[in-house]
Amino acid sequence: MRPAPVHPLTLRFHDRTTEVAFLAAYRARSWPLVRAALVLGLVQYAAFGWLDEWVATAAFAEVRMVRVVVCVVVAASIGVTYLPRVRRWVRPAATAALAGGLGVVAMEWFVLEAAQTAGALSAERDALLLDGYYYSGMMLILIYVHVLLRMRFVVASAIGGVLVVLFLAAAAPYTPPLALANAAQFLLSTQFSGMIASYALERYARFEFAHARRQAESHAILETALRGLTAAQDRLVHAEKMASLGRVTAGVAHEIQNPLNFVTNFATLAGDRVAELRAHLGDLDAEAAEALDDIALGVAKAAEHGARASAVIRSMLDHSRRGPAAEAAVDLNALVREHAAIAEHTAAARGGEPPPVTLDLDPAVGTVVVVPSDLGRVVLNLIGNAYYALGQRGDRPDGPLLTVATRRRGDAVEIEVADRGVGMSEEAAARAFEPFYTTKPTGAGTGLGLSLAYDIVTGGHGGQIALESVEGEGTTVLLTIPAPPVAETPEAEPAVALEPA
Repeated sequence: MRPAPVHPLTLRFHDRTTEVAFLAAYRARSWPLVRAALVLGLVQYAAFGWLDEWVATAAFAEVRMVRVVVCVVVAASIGVTYLPRVRRWVRPAATAALAGGLGVVAMEWFVLEAAQTAGALSAERDALLLDGYYYSGMMLILIYVHVLLRMRFVVASAIGGVLVVLFLAAAAPYTPPLALANAAQFLLSTQFSGMIASYALERYARFEFAHARRQAESHAILETALRGLTAAQDRLVHAEKMASLGRVTAGVAHEIQNPLNFVTNFATLAGDRVAELRAHLGDLDAEAAEALDDIALGVAKAAEHGARASAVIRSMLDHSRRGPAAEAAVDLNALVREHAAIAEHTAAARGGEPPPVTLDLDPAVGTVVVVPSDLGRVVLNLIGNAYYALGQRGDRPDGPLLTVATRRRGDAVEIEVADRGVGMSEEAAARAFEPFYTTKPTGAGTGLGLSLAYDIVTGGHGGQIALESVEGEGTTVLLTIPAPPVAETPEAEPAVALEPA
């Protein structure tokens, strides 16, 4: 594992953000261990009190008072660990460690002072006995400071060092040199061993945190890459579908269009000949007139369906079109307004009273460089689909039924077409951009309109198209097209109107 960028002495991360995050995580993870260590320390500190009467006979009252005060402080520190707001400012582990260590120093001083006053320190053996009891307690305190209370290396070293110095300073006036040297040797050895232990523990915790943080960042990068790959795969599959469609339509154009033209032309010619025959023959009996009517109806239907088949082939050829299209700087709002008016007039010409298109055009959209004819075809198609969906509703909800909006989003523009028609099911919405997929009945649609819109927006303009639909409530289609603002120039072309297909 690559070492984390930390200071070799203080172990702080060089990056302040990482340091703050580590401390928060380290403290949160350490609270259960710190609380358990404080409880154990409280039990031990209180349990060793039974020796006070034997060791500190002359200063028993003072020693007992110190031990009680320390136990109260440690108990309060345990309580603080359950108060999130308080423990931000109070360090219960450090407070308990200092209280315990200072309590040992105070008890040692009281015992040695009382023993000297009573003449109990006349023999070096007695000094070793008295002093040994308390410096053993101090070594236990140091173990808590460096290992069990999970304090930072710098804090633990400072607290341990202060307690060792105070202990030796308190014992020095009363302890023979040999006993003092013995105590100093053990205490300093414990302090240095504890410093090594706390250094190693914190260093490992920091490296583990840095490693986990790098793993999380790598995981996020991989997730983003996976989403990108999935999206690229979807685009590749769609592009392959379009390529396959192009090859199919090329064959259709050669194999079907010419025979279809003959069928359509001869159907039209046959209709004209029937009309001429009727005029030439004059009055006919009922049976002959009925036969001519049947012939006329048949050739009219043949011409009608031949024209519809030709329209389907033209749509397929438009869909499979390749090669660079002519871009131009246009006023996008004007283009949308123009094609919305065409779509509204077309819907009115088909009968009924279509609801008006509500326009919500953002002036900030301005002039953009697009392919006007292609984008106009997309707007016409989307509004036409919206009118069809509205026509399938039996009621008319209050408020705007069909809204077309434009918005500027930095270096991109959005065109949104929202209707309150019958909507689509989840399955239909998921397949809406597939070629030849349609929810309209036979003869009402080819299933190529949204697929062509997808190709124009994503392939022709490098944008995105998204569809949201709720069955029974309506559909919203959002086009997002990269289009940095273009300064208004005299050469900017007006919106180009297209005849509806």
